Amino acid sequence: MRISLQQIAVSLAALVLATAVVIFVSQNPAQIGAEPLFVRALILSLGIVSALVAVYSLNPIFSAGYVVVVCLLAVAPVFIYYLIIMPSQAGVGFTAEQLTSELITDRSSNGLVEVGFSYPIYTPRIRVTNNSLFTERVNIFLRMVDANGENSLFRAIRNTVPGSGLTVESAVRGLVSESDEVLFLPLAVPPLGSVSGQLVFVISNLDDGSSFTQALGSAYQAQFEIRSPGTGALLYEFPLNR
Repeated sequence: MRISLQQIAVSLAALVLATAVVIFVSQNPAQIGAEPLFVRALILSLGIVSALVAVYSLNPIFSAGYVVVVCLLAVAPVFIYYLIIMPSQAGVGFTAEQLTSELITDRSSNGLVEVGFSYPIYTPRIRVTNNSLFTERVNIFLRMVDANGENSLFRAIRNTVPGSGLTVESAVRGLVSESDEVLFLPLAVPPLGSVSGQLVFVISNLDDGSSFTQALGSAYQAQFEIRSPGTGALLYEFPLNR
């Protein structure tokens, strides 16, 4: 059976659409996870149907009725997963852990980084897991409590720093922005998924040349806190590995 130019055009268009859907879904899990479950199923089904059309439009046994039946059978598991299986697997809240503990240092300045100021920059690697059905945005803080009960609370560097002036936060953000490993607040954590990378904390209460390692060693308590960007409510806390 001869393949017409129209069939080739339909196949190519469907292939392009299927590829675009796959790339979009794989590179934007947090954005997809913010959509209702039915919409997520429709998006993935669009990619599957497009792939099938790309194949069957060049097939001699191609017919509209045949493709409809094949497509329905192919996308049925997608809707079953999103509407039945996924809700049964979902939990509540977050879990998190610290993977590594790293301090950006400069030996020539007593363990401090010089970028127009003198503060230690602490870059622990963490993993945050979202157990719910929808993408959640969170902020991460580092809390240190000394022997006298005094609290020091540090927020990790944000993606967007308010204001147009040069600040410590904006300077450090510029310093580390080229690294693919660095995470900026707020973190967008996809449903039933995890985000891992390095957070950047500027330890701004140690401007007298003292060592962050010494301060951490003398701290009575040190922990990370996951908080809501909107309300500041504490969602989860986990200890800092010294």
